Amino acid sequence: MNIAPFTDFDRKEVLSLWAEALPLDAVTEEIFETRVLLDENFDAEAFLLARDNNNLVGFIIGAYARRMPLGDADPNGGRCWITILAVHPKSNMEEVGGKLLSELEQRFKKLGKKECFVSGYPPGYFAPGIDQKAYTPLLALFQSHGYAPYHEALSMDAPIVLFEVSEDVKKLERTLNENGIVIRQYQRSDLLRFLDFLERTMPSDWVRVERRNLRKIEEGTFRTDQITVVAKSKMAQKATGNDIIGYCQFEGSHFGPFGVSDAFQGKGIGTVLLARTIERMKQQGYHNAWVMWTDDRAAKVYGKFGFKETRRFTLLKKEL
Repeated sequence: MNIAPFTDFDRKEVLSLWAEALPLDAVTEEIFETRVLLDENFDAEAFLLARDNNNLVGFIIGAYARRMPLGDADPNGGRCWITILAVHPKSNMEEVGGKLLSELEQRFKKLGKKECFVSGYPPGYFAPGIDQKAYTPLLALFQSHGYAPYHEALSMDAPIVLFEVSEDVKKLERTLNENGIVIRQYQRSDLLRFLDFLERTMPSDWVRVERRNLRKIEEGTFRTDQITVVAKSKMAQKATGNDIIGYCQFEGSHFGPFGVSDAFQGKGIGTVLLARTIERMKQQGYHNAWVMWTDDRAAKVYGKFGFKETRRFTLLKKEL
């Protein structure tokens, strides 16, 4: 079996094997280019292909902060990620996947990396981790090579075509308004305060996503009404402080990211924010909404609006 880096001539074979080995996460050529090849940190030497008698039997995609720092996701520069490991269904998982995994780890070690994560690379992951039901052999492979679970994530979906904001949510919103907290559509004049809120309170990859979307507004490929913000009135701001304390957005039927400042949680803000965002999605003609990555705590809130768990993932890491 031969291990070699990816080249542009390999893309059709890679996409074909991807669809066979990981059918729930198959991607188009456009998505492959955008999230892998055009990633600022892409390194072909960390994208390895396994061939047996010249037939592609597996591949692995690794990532690290090669050109673009990853902020709080990689504070000391010692982390790396595996976003995809695919083995042909007719090939031996340990023989092919194990060899790819060991080879990539050696390359990461030579780069001075200390921790390897599967698979939530901040700029371009395809799933939060390994699907527990769909890819059980793959999960077992990682664990047999010393990768330990450290978190569970779940994706959720909901039909929204019949959604209506309930009277309880409207009452909660009125109470928030009376206390100087308003949930409204993002305005372009919010820009600097919105970015300040994100940079102070949200993960760095969320900030990166939002900067990208805000640039798209000028291009006409993203709209201000796709972002809902939570703002304090001047009276509620006290003497100083940013008035933006929460937000939610959607892209197509994808719901999120979605977050509220820690100091204002537990007041029902998230419930109203979620409801008003779903309402806007329905008004724009979407029949369904989905969120790729959440946890069991947030799932309870989503569940109130008809969201049901679709997939559950195990996130893993290993000390190299």
